[in-house]
Amino acid sequence: MSIFSEVKEHLTARQAAEGYGLQIKRNGMACCPFHDDKHPSMKIDKNYHCFACGVGGDAIDYVSRIFGLTQYEAALKLIEDFSLPVDVKENAGFNAQEKEQIRKEKAEKERIIRIQERFQMWCSRTTELLKDALVRIQETGIFLMGKPPDAVFSEEYAQMLHAEPLINYWLDILCMGETAEKQEVFIKDRREVEHLAEKVRAAGERIVERNRGSA
Repeated sequence: MSIFSEVKEHLTARQAAEGYGLQIKRNGMACCPFHDDKHPSMKIDKNYHCFACGVGGDAIDYVSRIFGLTQYEAALKLIEDFSLPVDVKENAGFNAQEKEQIRKEKAEKERIIRIQERFQMWCSRTTELLKDALVRIQETGIFLMGKPPDAVFSEEYAQMLHAEPLINYWLDILCMGETAEKQEVFIKDRREVEHLAEKVRAAGERIVERNRGSA
């Protein structure tokens, strides 16, 4: 018998979930921890299933999702946390399908980590890009003080001022927003963010160059 089978023989999904703090009603319903669930939509006993978001599985799957672990890591965690009488020997009793499952899960976990790292790098880089754009708008405004009206009321400077609220909006999300909000900016607006920041930078340089030395 494999480590997976032994764990599932000793522990139900309900026992695991309650052990990690999930509040379950007498009828076996609970608020799903895998989405923003306001009303209980998860049925949990030996296995679990959420009727709203569709996730489901056994005790090992539940712990894997909750803690971001592979199935094998989740099984080891359950053995340790619940003091299960399972003899852990590396790869002992794994059939070919289970070994392949472990390999795939490890590869998928590494892929997700790489994606998360790239996303965090994008957030940091884009935050600095937007901050620089705001500084460029402020510096351009200071530079234009005392300049001729045709410089102050130019189309390019008007576009820079028009961009400022949107830049502040994006910055608020990237600095203080929820992860889901940041991801939405990345998915929907990342090209526009980069384009607008570059447009502001270039416009500021042109305005300064064109009006340098004018009274």
